[in-house]
Amino acid sequence: MMALQWATIGAWTATLATYIGANTQPLGDAIFGASFVGDIGAAAAFGALFSPVLCGILVDRWFNIEHVLSALNILACGLLIAMSFADQQGLFFMISVAYYLVYAPTGALCSSIALRRLPNSARDFPRVRAMGTVGYIVSASLVGLWPLLTGHSIEATVVPMWIGGVVHAAYAVYALTLPLTPPEETESGGQFSGVQKLWRSRGVLLFLGFSVLAAIPFRGYESFINLYLNQNDYTFPAWVQTFAQYSEVLVMVAIPLLTARFSLKSLLLVGVLAWAARFALLAFSNGAAYPWMTYTAIMLHGFSFVLVFILGQLYIDRLAPAGARASAQGMHVLAVFGIGTLIGSRLTGWAQSVWLTPLGVDPPPYEWQKFWLLQCGVSLAAAAMFAIFFIETPLTTGDASASPQPPEPGPEELAEAEAHNPTA
Repeated sequence: MMALQWATIGAWTATLATYIGANTQPLGDAIFGASFVGDIGAAAAFGALFSPVLCGILVDRWFNIEHVLSALNILACGLLIAMSFADQQGLFFMISVAYYLVYAPTGALCSSIALRRLPNSARDFPRVRAMGTVGYIVSASLVGLWPLLTGHSIEATVVPMWIGGVVHAAYAVYALTLPLTPPEETESGGQFSGVQKLWRSRGVLLFLGFSVLAAIPFRGYESFINLYLNQNDYTFPAWVQTFAQYSEVLVMVAIPLLTARFSLKSLLLVGVLAWAARFALLAFSNGAAYPWMTYTAIMLHGFSFVLVFILGQLYIDRLAPAGARASAQGMHVLAVFGIGTLIGSRLTGWAQSVWLTPLGVDPPPYEWQKFWLLQCGVSLAAAAMFAIFFIETPLTTGDASASPQPPEPGPEELAEAEAHNPTA
């Protein structure tokens, strides 16, 4: 289940920018405008804003999780295939939004089934979740190593979308074989007062503001790294990108050790600085002149993603009063994968139209150094504001008298953070 969940997006999202770049006016079929690689990230943001909440209501009140999961994958299969045939930018974008609206909830639903059905989730879930990373690596490697099988690359074609559609179809069928997971009874009372406390908390609002800033440059990397590797003739680019997933697993395994030795503020700061470092390495790698810089930048993914987004969700959970933790996580998702991603999409779209594929310039200049340095600057600004203004609140599970050291994240918290990382 986990392997199929993440194989669906591993097959095609890593190479999407290369496909768009190959068909950006006046190249290829000239479907897309100069800023569309950046703009397409807004589609994923819209999905993270709305549909997970709606699907949560459905499975909490009326439907078995596995039935909803199967239905969503059937829809995702059809939409992904339809996206591959879209020959207009507006149509491609609308189908992308529809796809992410049905895909965004599936990660949380998949994790919910595992957490409810495993006999010992604290012991077993990390190993089960690791299969998700394996699935992503396998599907991305299949696309990246395709030339070894056929002699030609498919990264600039629609074939990765077709592969993703096939995986969605297989996942839809497999979901119906999963253990029955009916709705659970929900508790009521006290939630609205808890939400009001969250919105009145200066610490929560400051941290959410920091989270927005930290998330802005994420879209620049996610949308453009494959295009950058292809533009500079790296061998098997999609496969090279899977190095990021290996580092992600290593850092996740090390989280309990790190939180036991260092403050949460210091770890979060290291995570944001890791974003700045990876953009600086890409900026000065000079294409393929210094490949070790590019490979190091990719391997920094574990620190930049896990220490910012997963620990960020852990911290916001600790700030939340009893009965409002789900609302707190929703606010964090809105800040990171909603507002932050939308701003990042607009910023990278503008940067693409200025430095990578400006209108009327043939051939496109692809001034990558300026593009990456912009993302680096945003990360440094976020790190500076965080270092100056952020004060760690020593709360655990809503208990103000608890030790200031944050507890180790449980599998539920890791699962919720991972459910909103569709394209690691």
